[in-house]
Amino acid sequence: MGANGSRVDAQDPDGELGFAPGETAEGQHPRSAPLYFFDSNSNKWLQQSVMVVPEFSKVEEDEDDMKAGWYMEVSGFFDVRISVDLRLLVDRTSSTFHFYADGSRCLKFYSSEGFEITNRRFDDCIFENNFGLVANDENKKKTFEKDTYNAWLLGEDPVESFFDLDEAEDKYEPKHSSIREVNSGHDGETEAHQLEMGGLDNSFVIRDGGVEVYRNIDENGETFKKAGVNVKLNYKGNVMTPQKALLADRETNMLFMTPDASKKSSIFRMDLEREQVVSEWNFRKDGVDIPMSDIATDFKSAQMEGCSTFLGLDSNRLCRWDTRVARGMVQETDISLDYSTGKDYAVSSKCQFRCMATTGEGHVALGSLDGRIRLYTDRSLTKAKTAFPGLGSPITSIDVSFDGKWVLATTDTYILVISTACRNTKGEITTGFKQSMGKNMTAPRLLKLLPADVAKTNNANFAKAKFTWITEQGAQERLIVVSCGTYSVLWNFRRVKSATMPGANTPTAQGMKVCFDYDLSSKKEETVVESSFMHDRFNSVCSNMVVATKHEVYSLAGMDTD
Repeated sequence: MGANGSRVDAQDPDGELGFAPGETAEGQHPRSAPLYFFDSNSNKWLQQSVMVVPEFSKVEEDEDDMKAGWYMEVSGFFDVRISVDLRLLVDRTSSTFHFYADGSRCLKFYSSEGFEITNRRFDDCIFENNFGLVANDENKKKTFEKDTYNAWLLGEDPVESFFDLDEAEDKYEPKHSSIREVNSGHDGETEAHQLEMGGLDNSFVIRDGGVEVYRNIDENGETFKKAGVNVKLNYKGNVMTPQKALLADRETNMLFMTPDASKKSSIFRMDLEREQVVSEWNFRKDGVDIPMSDIATDFKSAQMEGCSTFLGLDSNRLCRWDTRVARGMVQETDISLDYSTGKDYAVSSKCQFRCMATTGEGHVALGSLDGRIRLYTDRSLTKAKTAFPGLGSPITSIDVSFDGKWVLATTDTYILVISTACRNTKGEITTGFKQSMGKNMTAPRLLKLLPADVAKTNNANFAKAKFTWITEQGAQERLIVVSCGTYSVLWNFRRVKSATMPGANTPTAQGMKVCFDYDLSSKKEETVVESSFMHDRFNSVCSNMVVATKHEVYSLAGMDTD
């Protein structure tokens, strides 16, 4: 409510508010600002108060309903712990903060000086809350090492940085097309957990106790149609639910792990042609069982080829496994996979590995619980060539462009878009997978939602951001998709690069450039489990995408491709 007890309609909180940035009434607190709240029902910004002052205070120890750390308070409206969960967006051109605190809110500071003071204070508080260190120069330099300090703390690109934006992209003008959406399937009994997209004939929806089969293109030329086959996963009399599934052997087999606590060191092979689980293998090294938490293909197109190896990941372990054991019949005996290569990091190192993805050449990107991102060459899994410090938020999933020049790392509230392109000592273009980027690291770019859309999605977390799926040298990824509550969010990758290129004037978050040029899909009735692009061979006219909710499957076509 405003100071006079009324609510004032404000279609645009960046409009005329009585004071322009830089003006301050006599006697007014330098950090004062009007407060706005986004009302989803009217789709308007409503003024809650003509003048508030954000205050910062610290809770030293965990209390009943408060976690230790720094808090931002506006008395009578909110008192929130400072973290990325606030989804803060900073716009220096209008001296404005947008953030989420029990709804999408906006502070437009009367004074540009007050705005800068608050911004610096906020940055220090979020640093201390993220890393548990006092925000002084010594601790910042310790957290963001010499090579990454300017890029990952200050958001500054090095003068010698290489930004992969060619002349055609620089002049790019988007061509929009309408999105066609078709409900491709329904299962009212079991819940979906994963989409496993095939590049050949079929794709699969992983459900409780089974796998649902879809034709990528059926005999009538229709894209992504249910095949009418539901394969029940049953092995030795036990019904199984995959935790993580992976296509293999020219997509004739599916490897999967199960959430069963007694099977943490097991992986199962399903023969898709026989529609039967035929093998149980063990992750084992030197006679000792090794639990795995994630698996990935050896390279981008490995599932469509006769590749016998795949990657395994645990919190402190990255390794390659070889499946060349007896095949073609149900295995009744205890069989271990061959430990091909890798490294076991000391538990004390606390790598906290969480997810991985591979490039077309087989280079590996790892995301960690502490937000760090490591790049490994295909020739060695023992030492990262390049390590990015992250911004403190856990990486929940990761993807890599086919050529390895871009990494896409998902957190709950933002997506990191990281350029790995650099030049070697000969001046040739290479990537951080093949050599250490050192001082040539560019600052990450962020993909976030506008405050109004944060409210529309009910502050839902991002999940599983992905590039367009290509497996052809010289082709370029065109789109990015991420699931967000009951929506899918689409960015045109070329526009992302163009909007956030060095020198671009754009809003920031945690000091990094942010791109808001995206499209929201139509709202689904239930949570989106996964959104994924079909292989590029099915995208000759337009980009085809599949969206799986808990019980429905949708195919979409018509996204921008040029």
